[in-house]
Amino acid sequence: MKKLVALAALITVSAAIAAPASAASLVRVSLANKSDAQISSEIKAAAQAVCANEQAGFVSECVNVTVLNANRQLNSIIKARTAPKAISRSEAVSVVRVSLKGKSADQIQTEIRSAAQQVCKADNTTRYDYNLCVGVTIRSAKAQMQAMNAGQAKIEA
Repeated sequence: MKKLVALAALITVSAAIAAPASAASLVRVSLANKSDAQISSEIKAAAQAVCANEQAGFVSECVNVTVLNANRQLNSIIKARTAPKAISRSEAVSVVRVSLKGKSADQIQTEIRSAAQQVCKADNTTRYDYNLCVGVTIRSAKAQMQAMNAGQAKIEA
C-alpha cells in the first residue's frame, strides 16, 4: 500500500517521439498539495521541456501527445486513489449465524436480509453482483431454515 501511495505522488511524463540523447526524456511532476490548474500547467511545462529539442515542425505534436499521455497517467492515479478499498479475504465475512429463538417471522426475515447484505458486501464490486448475491444468500438461508424445520418435524413425529 505504501508503494502505491508513493507512486501516486508522482506522475511520469515521457515523450512519445524519440528525443535526442541529450534531451530530457523523463520528467516527474509532483502532485502533492497542488490544485488541478497547477498540475495541468506543470504537465504542460514538462512536456515542453521534453520536446524542446525536436525538429521545428514536430514540437507542437510532441507536446500534444506527451500532455495526452501524462493526463492518461494522471487519470489512472486519481482513479486508483478514489477506488474503494478492497476488503481482504481475512476481513471478509463468510458466515453469519442468525438466532431464531423468540423471534417473529418478520424479525427473522429482517435479520436474514441484514446478514446476507453483510456477507455479500465484501465480495461484490458491482451493484448487480451485490443484489444477485443477496438474493441467492437469502434463498439459501430460507432453504436451510425449511430443512431445519423439516428435521424438527420428523423428530417430533
